[in-house]
Amino acid sequence: MLSFFPDLSGSAKRFALFSIAALGLSGFIYISQTPTAHPALAATKLPPLAAGDWIFRSGTSSESYLIQSLSDSEFSHIGMVVSTEPQPMIVHATTDDDPQRANQVLISTLSEFIDPKRARSFAIARPRFMSSQDKQQASNWLLQQLQQPFILAERNTKHLYCTTLLADALQQSSISFQPQWQHINAPMFSGQYLFPSAFAHYPDIDWIYHSNKAQPAH
Repeated sequence: MLSFFPDLSGSAKRFALFSIAALGLSGFIYISQTPTAHPALAATKLPPLAAGDWIFRSGTSSESYLIQSLSDSEFSHIGMVVSTEPQPMIVHATTDDDPQRANQVLISTLSEFIDPKRARSFAIARPRFMSSQDKQQASNWLLQQLQQPFILAERNTKHLYCTTLLADALQQSSISFQPQWQHINAPMFSGQYLFPSAFAHYPDIDWIYHSNKAQPAH
């Protein structure tokens, strides 16, 4: 996930979250409530995926709720499909998806990425503005970033988190990708940050699946 407190202790994280909520920056009131997760979905129930597809999720942690609130968005995390055989694989930067590979860029199966323990909902978008060659170049570059450390920092300093990883990957090709950064002024952090909503609102993408919406009959 796009974690805002990767280096803080549990008590410090709780204090930071409380401070933000007290200042009215949080859109959630009762974050300790157990969220309703979607049932586990078999990959066969999804439309065919392709390398270059973006996969979004709404996370289950308090930090995920915070990200959604700050960005006024449904989503808290994003990754990209880099291969589909023998099963879809997703590269993303996260703090805690895998305790054995914390705070780094990792590759996950689709089932791991959308596991109800981590995702209340998820959606898949396909960028129309990218050619097959662009998508392959981005996929190859992402695979070269595995194990790079997760760094949450504002735009003008060294950073690497889920959205900036994907933005950097897209810029490896000939396309001009200019997502909208968002200015944040809150306790514990301030400056410009890139949220999953910048990708969700980007023009010229097709939404091919959303777990919270009825799907067309095939």
